[in-house]
Amino acid sequence: MATKTISIDQLRIGMYVAKIDLSWFRSPFLRRSLLIKQTPQIEKLRRAGAKQIVIDLLRGDDVAAPIDLDPPVSSQTITLAPQTPPLKSAPKPLSQLNEEYAQALVARKQLEQTVHTVFSAISKRGSVDPQVAAEAVQEVAIVTRTLPNSAIFMALSQQRAGDSSLSQHALSTCTLALVVGQSFGYNPLELQELATAALLHDIGLVQIPDAIIQRSANTSNPLPAHDRRILQSHPRLGILALERQGGFGTRVLQMIGEHHIRLDDSGYPPGTKGEFTSERSRILMIADYYDELLTGFGGASPLAPHQALQRIFRESQEGAFDQVILSRFIKLIGIYPVHSRVRLNTNERAVVTELNPSTLHQPVVTITHTPSGSEPPTPLVVDLSDPANAAPERVIDTVLDSPEHLHPAPSSRAA
Repeated sequence: MATKTISIDQLRIGMYVAKIDLSWFRSPFLRRSLLIKQTPQIEKLRRAGAKQIVIDLLRGDDVAAPIDLDPPVSSQTITLAPQTPPLKSAPKPLSQLNEEYAQALVARKQLEQTVHTVFSAISKRGSVDPQVAAEAVQEVAIVTRTLPNSAIFMALSQQRAGDSSLSQHALSTCTLALVVGQSFGYNPLELQELATAALLHDIGLVQIPDAIIQRSANTSNPLPAHDRRILQSHPRLGILALERQGGFGTRVLQMIGEHHIRLDDSGYPPGTKGEFTSERSRILMIADYYDELLTGFGGASPLAPHQALQRIFRESQEGAFDQVILSRFIKLIGIYPVHSRVRLNTNERAVVTELNPSTLHQPVVTITHTPSGSEPPTPLVVDLSDPANAAPERVIDTVLDSPEHLHPAPSSRAA
């Protein structure tokens, strides 16, 4: 590959970007290589802070190539009225975020009971009642339609580190997959099939000996090849169990069977081709893996949301995951999800109150504590992506553990 390093000021339409001097989460584009087709692409890189760009000379233009930056101007001058930028709604106050989060916690407890009932029946009888599973999926769907995604995501992720509960993992995976599926505009039947597969994707683990599952959590002592094959048989075991009892459609079984098949064929079962998996299977795969990373499922150290997304992003660059779906997933959750408590480089503490879709690493935050640790008379709202509103320049330095409430701001609901 013939490459050349240029400055951002030299970047032009027709050049092929091979590398950007930005970390993965600061880049405005999910892909690390792309053809520059429009001026706004260059502006996004400039606003994100890119300074040096490596271009691929075999796939795009060189600096010396003649580039027509401006279209021919006709003899008739056309005057356009100035465009008024769209009005941006104000971020939600902390009191409203607290209220939504409290409602999401209540909803989580109710859903936990429902999903626990499903898995208790599986453990006792070795089978799933399709009607009970459908009712559980319907309850999850109602929550995703009535509560903000941000509150749901945060409520599901709290106090999950080290939680290997199958029902909790099923609930989170089901909810995440359902929200992503809704964003793709799936019809009700497609959403129900996706959510059902996500809810039941790991029921094959019930048939795996506990000793193998426990040994799999010991990352310092990898499973022997024989035990690893048994563990990796759980998608097939789940399909066989559901086929025997009946009541579940072919598409649901297909997604369960495919939820560990990566696009680069690095997943399992061995010999399967990731290129032939369905879009919904790929959504389920990302939702499943994300929750595993948050909880440390399988014995790994639990990761914060931005760390989990960084891991998935890196593996997607190596071909493991669908980048279009991952891009949607990241934009829905946010690198720093709404409700996250963070410490800024100024040593101020803040709460993420709104995402910036084009600069996910620079959300809108509400500062709740000064560098000295005191509470300001009025919480200060700062858009980290807007230099005019972020003086001194503020960036997120550390993600803090989230308590039961975001901050002791007064709630609008009476006790």
